[in-house]
Amino acid sequence: MIMRIPGIAATAIAVALLAQPAHAETGELRIAKQYGLGYLQLMIMEDQKLIEEHGAKAGLPGLKASWATFRSSDVMNDALISSTIDIVCLGVPGIATIWAKTRSNMDVKAVSGLNAIPLFLNTRDPRIQSIRDLTDKDRIALPAVKVSMQAIFLQMAAAKEFGVANFAKLDPLTVSMAHPDAMAAFLSGASEVNNHFTSAPFQYKELQRPGVRRLLSSTEILGGKISFNLIAATSKFHQANPKVYGVFLAALEDATQRINRDKRWAAEQYLRIANDRSPVEELLAMMNDPEIEFTTRPFGASKMLDFMHRTGSIKVKPESWKDMSFPNLHQYEG
Repeated sequence: MIMRIPGIAATAIAVALLAQPAHAETGELRIAKQYGLGYLQLMIMEDQKLIEEHGAKAGLPGLKASWATFRSSDVMNDALISSTIDIVCLGVPGIATIWAKTRSNMDVKAVSGLNAIPLFLNTRDPRIQSIRDLTDKDRIALPAVKVSMQAIFLQMAAAKEFGVANFAKLDPLTVSMAHPDAMAAFLSGASEVNNHFTSAPFQYKELQRPGVRRLLSSTEILGGKISFNLIAATSKFHQANPKVYGVFLAALEDATQRINRDKRWAAEQYLRIANDRSPVEELLAMMNDPEIEFTTRPFGASKMLDFMHRTGSIKVKPESWKDMSFPNLHQYEG
């Protein structure tokens, strides 16, 4: 059962965070996102200037947000660690990896959930009926080799199919590409990329092309939903900017509620902001998929964390969700 954070509770959390001793906080909140429907709340926050709006309400009228769009989580990790970005959007593998690496210094933790969106491995090769049919001549495009959420799901699928000892069997077939570039290469038929492990809306668009089929989905691999995206920040930022942190949470909850209140409006905003000429009904159908949910509640991470620890992707496994998240998330199991 998926639990939603009530609007009143979300407001109470934000107010509690804002009720901190005043001191000089940052005047510019630097936020990073990636491409696709999974970043819709952040796209709306940027477009509607919700950080600035909620900053003014919180007594920070000069607060502004600057935005960057990166191709993959590994690039965002580097930006966060180098302190060139304050807030990033990562999948469970990204959060787990950077948390394990920074526990003794920057101590990166989860700020909020964002959504649950299934991820599809699509193929355009009629020869490939399952991952057992993949050969050295095949290539699988995904956001970041070995570290992206798609890469970990591919390893989990390989472990199921070939045994845990062979979890990395398909890694040599993967190539790092941003979703838009990967979709273009995949659909062109002229590229070596004949498989694409992607996300919405790209995976749905690909499946509309004759000859493209879905090989796997993250839901099938995991046996349930998982947070596709989580928001993360360093403990240093969290401690130094309690009011700005609260503003971000309030703006994020605002964007989430706007999406769930009127998905047609949200679909129209996505198409406009992304400069996507797809029919609004097409995107709306994706957003109404029962497996897609826009929610700030994080969930479903434990199985992936167990797998990553068992296979050595992370050397340290959090004893509980609370270890790798800030207090406003401690009410959830993660």
